[in-house]
Amino acid sequence: MRIYDWFYNYISPIFGYIMLGIYKLVGGFGGYGFALILFTILARALMIPTSLTQQKGMAKQQRLAPKIRRIQEKYAGNNQKIQEETQALYQREGYNPMSAGCLPMLIQMPLIIGLFGVLYNPLRYALGIGVEEINVLKDIFVEVAKNSTNETLHSIVVNAKGDLITTNSRYYPMFIIQHFAELKDAIVASGKVNQDTINAISQFVAEKKFELFGIELGVKPEFKTFDKYWAIPIFSGVTSLVQSFIMQAQQKKANPAMANNPASGCTMFMMPVMSVWFTFMFPSGIGIYWGVSNIFSAVQSYVMKKVYSPQHEIAKLMVKETIDRRSREKSIKSITANK
Repeated sequence: MRIYDWFYNYISPIFGYIMLGIYKLVGGFGGYGFALILFTILARALMIPTSLTQQKGMAKQQRLAPKIRRIQEKYAGNNQKIQEETQALYQREGYNPMSAGCLPMLIQMPLIIGLFGVLYNPLRYALGIGVEEINVLKDIFVEVAKNSTNETLHSIVVNAKGDLITTNSRYYPMFIIQHFAELKDAIVASGKVNQDTINAISQFVAEKKFELFGIELGVKPEFKTFDKYWAIPIFSGVTSLVQSFIMQAQQKKANPAMANNPASGCTMFMMPVMSVWFTFMFPSGIGIYWGVSNIFSAVQSYVMKKVYSPQHEIAKLMVKETIDRRSREKSIKSITANK
């Protein structure tokens, strides 16, 4: 089993039951879309500790930067010695470079993969339908879609060569809701699906619970078709750009040298472009999650800047270093006096 599948299969249900609880609480007000927004905010809130770790790590990194430069100047040309002295410095200072870089992101990745599993499966995590019945619904969906004269429905499961498209299988719960009107007769005729399940999905669809502001969450925006679903990539791209501006401004303030680095401008626009591209690849529900996440991250960055500003963290580190140095000096004097 691939590691992605492991996270998808075992982390997703944990978040899934949380989503199911949220939907039961608020589903009557704004449907699955509103529950999705609340769920996204809650999920991102759970990741705040990793962001704090990263913020403190960056402050520590900034504090150590002058010492690292002195090492590089002292041992210029001797990369091995520079590496040894830098590692020794990190050990003395109790600093882990991963805390300001990859580690927080590595911790977040399994959470994000698990979240995708929840978003893909509203049948299970909104309506509470069991896995066995969902698998039956998937089989019926594939059979109907293969033989459908509806080109859109047919293309979901069959490619131009007439082969089954297996890569769409994770999205089938979304597609079942989207095309339920075309599937209902076949589902009833099969006799394999409980009538309560059919009624629950029918009501879910009739009340447009799987829509948000007229956007069906299971529909994927099409790059070649300019319609209302383009609102999702635009929403995702704009929120990502705002987030990039905020983060870039904070980084430049903490490290003015970044202003002279041409690569920083490219990096700032790379994430919004990737965000737009990403949302054309997945159903709209994923794009909404991505956009709301961007907004949450932007607000979080602003708040953390106020509460845990780099200058404040560096000041705390300087005080701690002073206390530690004086403590060591006092211990040395005491040992010397006793000899």
